[in-house]
Amino acid sequence: MPPRPVTAAIVVVLLLAMPGGLRAIEELEAEESIAELLPNKVPTGERRRDLRARPWALLPQVGFAPDTGPMAGAKFAHRDLFETGTAMDLDATYAWNEQQSFSFSLGSPELLDGRFLVLLRFKYYFDPQRDFFGLGNNDKPEPSPASTHAFQEVGGAVTVGWRPLQRLAFNFAVGLRDVGIRRGELLRGTPSTVDAFPELPGIQGGIVNPIALSLVWNTRDDVMRPTRGWRWILKVIHTNRALFSDFDFTRFVIDAGYLRSFWGGRQIFGVRVNGEWIEAPTKQVPFWEMVELGGQDTLRGFFPHRFVGKGRVLFNGEYRFRLADFRFYDLWHVQLDGVLFGDGGRVFIDRRDLEEEFELNRQLIERVIGDFQYSAGAGFRVALSQALVARIDVGFSDEELGLVYLSFGHTF
Repeated sequence: MPPRPVTAAIVVVLLLAMPGGLRAIEELEAEESIAELLPNKVPTGERRRDLRARPWALLPQVGFAPDTGPMAGAKFAHRDLFETGTAMDLDATYAWNEQQSFSFSLGSPELLDGRFLVLLRFKYYFDPQRDFFGLGNNDKPEPSPASTHAFQEVGGAVTVGWRPLQRLAFNFAVGLRDVGIRRGELLRGTPSTVDAFPELPGIQGGIVNPIALSLVWNTRDDVMRPTRGWRWILKVIHTNRALFSDFDFTRFVIDAGYLRSFWGGRQIFGVRVNGEWIEAPTKQVPFWEMVELGGQDTLRGFFPHRFVGKGRVLFNGEYRFRLADFRFYDLWHVQLDGVLFGDGGRVFIDRRDLEEEFELNRQLIERVIGDFQYSAGAGFRVALSQALVARIDVGFSDEELGLVYLSFGHTF
């Protein structure tokens, strides 16, 4: 039975206006993929004849943004290659203003009788004009960038995990990240970061070869449309010159999200807390490895890379509610949800700022209200069978009214 014309039109617009992009919290990309592998609920056998169980999707990506111009690309996702539970994701985009992205991941959750998993990732990204807003929780009257530069990244990683329980994985990863920084294209009279901040660590680019240990625990009931459960991620990343890296630092990350549903799963409330800190000798953290806030996965309502520091505290809250549930011709079973969200957080330059912010005294609430950055907005989630989730959010803040974020996967 064909879907209702209006609902079908909404889905088509979302899928054809979906410019891809790297996730804002890049240090959690692997662990978020592992969290999706752990439930391992992809139907097999006879259930494949039901569109609800289709594990693959191929989508065009067409969009427009002021900084990129027209953009086109494609995304392919398969969550059960050869009926083995292996998940593959392939994403590529190219923009009129020369922004380019390509990412590939391949993960198998059931090696050696289901006790081990492996995840392979590769990505390439280029932006001829990436904005730099400076360091700290800066509050400018107008959010204009301090400088711009060309940014190119090539990277990859291999992660191996041990699964003592079906929903729990302890992981070890090795990776490579090669970043190039150039003057790039200058617009609106904004100076190049290379010229304006010649002493900034990492201004000439460099290589980072990290090793990482992480824990992932996922009790959620579904991957495409989770309605309840926890997701915990704990991670430590380290690199130094003995690992043939150009820098020396250690990153600590904690990320916890909880979902609770009501009225038969039609209404879902979710909260997420994220914290991060980088410990390093002086000038051993390149600015492009520092902690960030702003963009599609952190503070929706601020530009990407808007706030940069050595540490971060982030809170996200979402209210998701079912709008429709239908077959999209003979392609997918579609679940369409509306979302209302609110985000809050800030970055820190040094440990003293962090300690003073959360010092237990009468000014604690005033500091959190006054020093944190806040945003709010609304959006949609489109789950396609058992293949992927498309997402569109419109965020509002005291700096920007109506920034649109088009991406894949849930925020948390």
